[in-house]
Amino acid sequence: MFIKDKFCAAKRNITDYLFMNTNIFAKYFILFAVIFLIVLTVLGSSLFIIVNNYTANERTKLLRTNTSSLAGTVENIIQLQDMNKMYSIEKVIICETLSTVSQSIEADIFVCDLNGNIILCSERADSYPFSGTLSACGKHDNLKIHTSIIDSVSQQGEIVEKTHISNLLYFVVGCPIISDGVTIGAVFALANTGVQTLVLEFLRIFIISAFFCLILAFICIYYLTKKMVTPLQQMSNAAKQFASGDFSYRVKINGSDELADLGRAFNDMADALDVLEGSRRSFVSNVSHELKTPMTSIAGFIDGILDGTIPNNKQDYYLEIVSTEIRRLSRLVVSMLNMSKIESGDLEMKPSNYDITDQIIHILLTFEQKIENKSIEIRGLDALRPTYIVADPDMIYQAVYNLFDNAVKFTNNGGYIEVKLTEHNTDIEVSIKNSGTGIKAEELSHVFERFYKVDKSRSLDSKGAGLGLYIVKLMIEMHGGRVVAKSDNVETAEFSFNLPKQFSPIYKKEKK
Repeated sequence: MFIKDKFCAAKRNITDYLFMNTNIFAKYFILFAVIFLIVLTVLGSSLFIIVNNYTANERTKLLRTNTSSLAGTVENIIQLQDMNKMYSIEKVIICETLSTVSQSIEADIFVCDLNGNIILCSERADSYPFSGTLSACGKHDNLKIHTSIIDSVSQQGEIVEKTHISNLLYFVVGCPIISDGVTIGAVFALANTGVQTLVLEFLRIFIISAFFCLILAFICIYYLTKKMVTPLQQMSNAAKQFASGDFSYRVKINGSDELADLGRAFNDMADALDVLEGSRRSFVSNVSHELKTPMTSIAGFIDGILDGTIPNNKQDYYLEIVSTEIRRLSRLVVSMLNMSKIESGDLEMKPSNYDITDQIIHILLTFEQKIENKSIEIRGLDALRPTYIVADPDMIYQAVYNLFDNAVKFTNNGGYIEVKLTEHNTDIEVSIKNSGTGIKAEELSHVFERFYKVDKSRSLDSKGAGLGLYIVKLMIEMHGGRVVAKSDNVETAEFSFNLPKQFSPIYKKEKK
């Protein structure tokens, strides 16, 4: 329940993160899309301004060139007395020239006198001689250039500016018409200040290109966002599965980026939790079984004594069985307490310098009766030499005791137990080998797991709880050592461990 509660909380946290207000995919997609639109808008606006200014400058240059050229043409044809609307073939030619140039540069070009009256324009190019005057022009007859503009042209020799003419804003380029050193009029070119044709064409092309770029960008953003969010969605689904007790779900990993690393870490966590959950279930099941069996026996024998089912002459026999079962329960409880202290880091280590050979011999003496009962031969004692190490004597005693207890249990009658102690430069190796039934290869990697018991062929003692070898592994590793199991054939089994001569704990956990 503890693991399940933890994952319920984790699931809620991940779900709240992924679906707060809206899902994370929509958030990232909208965010990237808005950023792209903003960048595209700023880029388009900047290009539009640059192109528009460039076009305006080029257009102004073109207007200046043409007005200057037309002013020179008019100067060669018209004199002061001709600055009026009277018909002449020369004026018609000038009007036709004005018409041609106006169409080519998309501007309104005309000639006015010093009073600002427009006398020659492109619309008067079709005038006929019988009228005596040039034809009327509905566009320019009511248009008059302000005298201040005429004065500016006369004084400056040229003007290029924006100004209002008949309440409309124009680009105005003017050049004076000079005859015999006297200014007799001016040629003006008016151009719309709005967006020019080239700019509009550029804008049209840019919008079409931007449209297709947006489509491509949205497809790419969708793909990238989906790729980034999918592992998070899978983790959310995994958290839901874990909360329901199913630890089989795994995140699919593609690539080697940070999200892939996160996915791998998540899968590693799922593997560890799967093992932990299996271990927890196994722990509950095994503890329940190990406690239930002796308690059932004890209750049955006690009830038999109390109700008279067991006769008086048999009571001592069954009380001895009850005593044995109680001691078994006591050993189980002590083993579980030691295991809990070791795993939580609460077991305090007290290292000292002592002779491990002497300790091994003392432990063997505690099994003297059992060894004699099974006629077990002890080999290797004559080769043992005093060997000193710095370690916790009580912990090493418990570890060696458990190994000898295991060896005595599974050694066949008339078999042997062989003890070896090898001293190296920095560590020592203790090996305990016994005859009897060996351990299958597929079980060697599991013998040090808690509550694990080998198959029936080796379960000669059904009263073990399966914690002895697990505690051996914990205690040896707490000293920076390593313990292994070997079974070279079906008739022998060997357990050996290495210990550094100097105390170097690596397993101790921080207290919570």
